[in-house]
Amino acid sequence: MTIATWITMVLILSFVWGGFSWVLFTAIRREAGKSGEG
Repeated sequence: MTIATWITMVLILSFVWGGFSWVLFTAIRREAGKSGEG
């Protein structure tokens, strides 16, 4: 594989996982805020 292919793959993977983890953390924080301090 070429370097450009690797860079593209890493960028796409980091974007997908970044968005996924952001949604997950946001949901967890929202739930914790609801049940906690309120």
